Amino acid sequence: MLLLNKKDKMKHIGTVTLDTERFILRQFRLGDVHEVYENWSSDYEAAKYNAWSVHENEKVTESYVTEWVESYKSKKSYHWAVVDKVTEEVVGSISVSNIKNRKKYCEVGYTVAKKRWNEGIATEILKEVLSFLINEVGFDTVCALHDIRNIASGKVMEKVGMIYVKNKICFFLSGMNLFMNCRVYEYRRGAL
Repeated sequence: MLLLNKKDKMKHIGTVTLDTERFILRQFRLGDVHEVYENWSSDYEAAKYNAWSVHENEKVTESYVTEWVESYKSKKSYHWAVVDKVTEEVVGSISVSNIKNRKKYCEVGYTVAKKRWNEGIATEILKEVLSFLINEVGFDTVCALHDIRNIASGKVMEKVGMIYVKNKICFFLSGMNLFMNCRVYEYRRGAL
C-alpha cells in the first residue's frame, strides 16, 4: 500500500478570490447574469471555438450561473468571474475541470468578452490561476486545449509557459462544434 505524506496531498480550497494587476477573480454571483449574457454567452464569436453553445436568452444564462454558484459548496470547484478593477464589469471566466486527485492533474479553460480581446486579459488571468493551482492547491500538471483554428489562445498558453504536447480530436456534447481538432498544452510544477 502506498502512503502519501501530508505534503503530497492536494489541498482543495475552492474558488477563493485572486487578484491580478487589472482584475479580481472571484466567485460568480446571481447578479452577474446580465453581464455574462451580454459579454460572452450570447456572442457567436466568443463561442466559436469553445465547447459551449450560445445562450438564446438571459434565462439560459441564469440557469448556468445558478449552477456555478451552487457548485461553490464544494471545495473542489474552481470557477472564477473575471472582474475589471476599474469598471467592475464581469468580462470573462476561467475554470478548472477534469480534476484527477491521484495524478494531481486538472484542465483549465477561459473565455473573455470579445470587446476585450487583444488586451492581454487571458494571459494575465491564466498566469495567476496556474500559480494558484500549482502552489496553493498542489496540482503537478495543468493542461489546457484550444481549437487549432484559435491561434490566439495557443499564444496565450505559450506566453504563460505552457508547453505544446500534441494534437487531439475532442468530442463535445454541446457547443457549436461536435468534434474539434485541438492542440493540447501542459504546465508542470516548477515552470513558473
